[in-house]
Amino acid sequence: RKYMAMWNPWRGCHRISDGCKYCYIHKGDAKRDVDTNEIVKLDTFDAPVATNKKGEYRMKPGQTVYVCFSSDFLLEEADPWRPECWDMMKRRPDLRFLFLTKRIERFMECIPEDWGDGYDNVTVGVSVENQDTADRKLSVLSALPIRHKNIILQPLIHAVDITKYLEGVELVLVGGESDSNARPLDYSWV
Repeated sequence: RKYMAMWNPWRGCHRISDGCKYCYIHKGDAKRDVDTNEIVKLDTFDAPVATNKKGEYRMKPGQTVYVCFSSDFLLEEADPWRPECWDMMKRRPDLRFLFLTKRIERFMECIPEDWGDGYDNVTVGVSVENQDTADRKLSVLSALPIRHKNIILQPLIHAVDITKYLEGVELVLVGGESDSNARPLDYSWV
């Protein structure tokens, strides 16, 4: 039986595209009176390698670990911390790590020296919301040495054609915005 785990080594983010307008990270932080623009390393930074009193990993083998769902894994301010994260992912080949990014153009400057064509236990998802961001970001994704690629069309705010970017992609997710002011998601786009 497989389980999922969350790993947020840091929190905070900056809006960088039209899809960020009603971002759940900013909404959640506002409710807690937290400044989302402040990027902070969290106490859970070493969660994948944290152990219990018996010396066993707290994150059990076989789990999918959702990484940085309160930030962006490729965020510039996290550059000093990211090498340790890659090291923890490498040390835990028994876990499957998944992160989403709106900053895929930074990928090559953010990977570890031994990345090669990717770690087998890491999946990278790229989030796009319209044809402009799809063309810009997915053309970058297509050329990157990543073993497991996902495309996240969320929030999808305009029709897109991603046909030419599907080679090597394992999963495409589609969704709309979650906000009282959400822009409509036309079913024909899905």
